[in-house]
Amino acid sequence: MKKRGDSIILNVLTKMFMVIAVLALLGFAVIFFVPDILANSPFSDLWKSSEPEVPPTPTTAAVAVLPSPTQTPTPRLLVPTWTPAALEINDTATPAPTNTRGPTLTPSVVPTFPTKTPTPTHTPTATNTPTVTPIGPTQTASPTRSAFPFTKSDNSPFYLQNYANSAGCDWLGIAGEVLDLNRKPVIAGQYKVHVWDSGVDQRPMVGGAPAYSPSGWEQFVSNAPAIRNYNVQLETTSGTAVSQVYTVQTRASCNQNLVRLDFIQNH
Repeated sequence: MKKRGDSIILNVLTKMFMVIAVLALLGFAVIFFVPDILANSPFSDLWKSSEPEVPPTPTTAAVAVLPSPTQTPTPRLLVPTWTPAALEINDTATPAPTNTRGPTLTPSVVPTFPTKTPTPTHTPTATNTPTVTPIGPTQTASPTRSAFPFTKSDNSPFYLQNYANSAGCDWLGIAGEVLDLNRKPVIAGQYKVHVWDSGVDQRPMVGGAPAYSPSGWEQFVSNAPAIRNYNVQLETTSGTAVSQVYTVQTRASCNQNLVRLDFIQNH
């Protein structure tokens, strides 16, 4: 506690000496820069009495007395203060124009004129056209004559179960007969039937398969029923075509493994 009290006293003394030193410096500065203050103060007589008196010097002649120079005090430097510039306020600012909606166009009234009704024209009434009724029996159109002397029969081709041999279902073929104008079998050996396509190209002789007719013919195509296409045409023994080409299709059925195609002479 003693050391702490000594420290406090020492600090107080230090501060007092510093204040006295500052005041002394201020006093010397005032005397040096402003001596008139000391001359006009109550202590001016003390200041003068301390100076020794000098005996007056005899004057021999009038001497012009020049005024003693007066010490001009040094002006203090004044630091200009910053004055903010006044903000220019444009009181007459023009407001931005707003979009003004244009006038709405009012559609003009279009006058309505009455439509002109066309005058109905007279439409003549159709007269009944008399129908000519032919006298006598009704004529039957004759069939168109073929370019070839032989055509297939109306019911050809038709499908049957193999009955002409003992192969049964292990057989597939095309067969038929050839008839003349009187619907009788032609002479055997007078014509041939050309069968080709799907791996077959044969010309069996007409009359060579009497199981179908005296003018019967037959062509074996496979040992099992199958769906295949074949071309058939009647020719003379010299190879001249006497019928058009007919395309027949076989079937994959044991009950329809025989395709029958008959030729009939038409002129």
